[in-house]
Amino acid sequence: MLAIITLLAQTTDTNGDSTTSTNPIVSLLPILLLVAVFYFFMIRPQRNRMRAHQDLVSNLGLGDEVETIGGLYGTIRSMDDESFILEISPGTTARFSRGAVRRKVIQPGDEEQSESAT
Repeated sequence: MLAIITLLAQTTDTNGDSTTSTNPIVSLLPILLLVAVFYFFMIRPQRNRMRAHQDLVSNLGLGDEVETIGGLYGTIRSMDDESFILEISPGTTARFSRGAVRRKVIQPGDEEQSESAT
C-alpha cells in the first residue's frame, strides 16, 4: 500500500528525473479512506438494523407479545398501517406507533415449537 502511495506521489520531469511533488490523487486518498471507514462502521450496520426492524414489524401479528422502546410489555390486540393497539394489562389498552416496537417477546412455548420444527 505504501509503495502505491509513493508511486502516485512521484512525478517525472521532461528530463526524466523523478521529483516528489504532491499528486492530487494522494491528497484525496485520506478523505476517501475516511469515507470508506464511515461507510463500513456506521452506515452499513445502521441499514442492517433498519432492515431487521422493518422485517420484525412486518412479521408481527395479533396475539404477539412485544416490548416497546419505552419498556412496556403488551399483547397486540389490533393493528393498522400506522399503529398497534397493545393490551398492557387485562382490560387496559394503549395505542403505539409501529416504530415504537423494540422486539418481539419469545414465549417459552414458542422456543420449544421452533426448535422441534427445525
